[in-house]
Amino acid sequence: MCSPDGGLTLAAASQAMGIVSSGLGIVQGFQQAAFAQQQANLQHQNAQIQANYERQAQVAKHIGDVRAQQAQTLAAQQQVYYNSEAASKAWTAEQVKLNEARQAAAFKSQEIYAKQIGAQGRVLATGATGQSVGLLTMDAERQAGFAQAKENATIRSAEQAAGVAMESIGIQNQSQNNQVRSSLSAPVAAPQLAPMPVGNAPMNLAIPSYNWG
Repeated sequence: MCSPDGGLTLAAASQAMGIVSSGLGIVQGFQQAAFAQQQANLQHQNAQIQANYERQAQVAKHIGDVRAQQAQTLAAQQQVYYNSEAASKAWTAEQVKLNEARQAAAFKSQEIYAKQIGAQGRVLATGATGQSVGLLTMDAERQAGFAQAKENATIRSAEQAAGVAMESIGIQNQSQNNQVRSSLSAPVAAPQLAPMPVGNAPMNLAIPSYNWG
């Protein structure tokens, strides 16, 4: 049987051991909480780094898309220019053909008039008189009129053909330009950057800058 003093000593020792154990538990709890916080901070930082990589990839893709569209737009502008140049040359060629036809008609008119004057002169040179002279001169004038009417019809036909050809050139040029413009892509929109994760360990990573060099 234990003495009263021995019983007190054992109780005190047990109480002391309980206090020590409780203290160790509190310390371990703090250590576990600190470790968990470190792990959470590390995960947060890794998530921020991953989000930053995604942002950089988005910016790089946007730069590539903008450059591709700029190249496409420049090619379209050049094609429209070439189309206009080709249309202008074709239009000029039609105008040259029409001017040549008009010049040929003018020379032909002079030739017809000269023939008419020559025919009438030959009639008068015969010294004939009376109604026959008038009929002969009128016949020369009539023949000249027929020839001139034919020439006028020819030039009108040439003018109409040139007008149709020029209009067709303009329509074709407009159609080609419309096809070029319709092939252009829609304007490139700025990317919606990946969101930066929220947490207790912010790294303050800046938004990636655009390098157009």
